[in-house]
Amino acid sequence: MFDWLLRGRRRREAEALAPSPGELEAIVAAWPCLQRLDDRGLERVRELSGQILARFEFHGAGGLAPDRADCLPVAVLATLPILNRSLDWYRDFRTFILYAEEFEVDVEEVDDDGLVHRGRDLRSGEAWELGPVVLSLADVAESGQGHGYHVVVHELAHQIDRLNGDIDGYPPLPPDLPHKQWVGTLTDAWNRLNADLDAGREPFLDPYAAESPAEFFAVACEAFFDVPADLKAAEPALYGVLSTLFGQDPALH
Repeated sequence: MFDWLLRGRRRREAEALAPSPGELEAIVAAWPCLQRLDDRGLERVRELSGQILARFEFHGAGGLAPDRADCLPVAVLATLPILNRSLDWYRDFRTFILYAEEFEVDVEEVDDDGLVHRGRDLRSGEAWELGPVVLSLADVAESGQGHGYHVVVHELAHQIDRLNGDIDGYPPLPPDLPHKQWVGTLTDAWNRLNADLDAGREPFLDPYAAESPAEFFAVACEAFFDVPADLKAAEPALYGVLSTLFGQDPALH
């Protein structure tokens, strides 16, 4: 009985917080990555974004006190990876931390000689293990504009990736996507990216994808949701496995 009451309360909260038709129309107009969705897809976006606003906490940092106008686009853009899947893909975190601009973080690196180097680095987003997703609102505004860049998708891809235990470019796969096909396809695309970089050629994906298999997966997800037709033309097999993973074919629209 109590579970039923809790589910009913959550549904009412999500419906109350979901974007109004006018709010959703304004967000779609500002983010081209949403404009390929049909009416059914947009209704799913409205439903899921309400659930995200009801279940997740949004906190400001660096002097920012976020209001609904700051949080709503983040919630809407966060629906893209789970549009045909489940909010359960975001089960391991419950907080978004929002900065107005890029933010500084402490970094520590060990070089080939074993020396530890510490410093500060500017970030547009971070995904903490079992922790919050941190985003720069300035970079959220630049995301999904048709340039292959999408910081919200990138950081959420890391959260999806780690559902298998590690952030390593191997997320939980649906039954119709064999392990061998996933690993082989991403390995081949990774090798092509690095061959382009080694030869001084400009690769299709952002060179940051060469940092690690985890970053390759996250950058590929950015391209899938922002420039799907271009990704399908440049890396059809990679596009295919991502289409199966997310249950979407955005290049059709």
